[in-house]
Amino acid sequence: MDKSEAPAAKTGKAGTAGKTGKAGTAGNAGNADLAGPAQPARPAKPVRLGKPVRLGKPAAKTGSADAVAPVRPDPPRSVVIAVRLMYAGAAVTAVGLVISVIAVATGEKALRASHKHATLAQLHATQNFLITIAVVSGLVEIAAWLFMARANRGGLKWARIAASVLFALSTWSFVSHLFGAITIGNMIYSAAMWLVGLGAIFFLWQKESSAYIS
Repeated sequence: MDKSEAPAAKTGKAGTAGKTGKAGTAGNAGNADLAGPAQPARPAKPVRLGKPVRLGKPAAKTGSADAVAPVRPDPPRSVVIAVRLMYAGAAVTAVGLVISVIAVATGEKALRASHKHATLAQLHATQNFLITIAVVSGLVEIAAWLFMARANRGGLKWARIAASVLFALSTWSFVSHLFGAITIGNMIYSAAMWLVGLGAIFFLWQKESSAYIS
């Protein structure tokens, strides 16, 4: 009894294994049919690299930012008034220049009276020379007024000193004219120019002007 049952048991295990193997194979085949044919693998897309980034020099940027000069504040009221007076001086000088040229051009009788022995050609040469001197000196004086106005508006220390020196020279010239031969027109013009310069210097040396000028 024991020997006959042992082979039967082994046969049963073998049959079970065979059925299981076939079932597994059939199941795999069925799944393969449902999934369809295998798809070929797609090649990977090449990675596109961007343009190389050029790195700047942070040290140079920092240096340029530090090199920016501080913004100067607006000039105070006293400096603005002084600058306007200087512009007025330039305008008065221009008017005086025109008057001087007209006076020389139309003053042939006065020129002949002061040069009695001169010929007509000599009188014309002297007249042209006086007109040239009047134009050149007038333009130089106008340029000086405008330059001083611009420099003092910028708060330059040397400009205030230069304006003071020029006013001292104009004062000496005005006083010297008082003791010489001078007409009423020249007297009025010289006095007006001196007063304009005096006002400009007065406002340039105010406390708020000194705080602004460096």
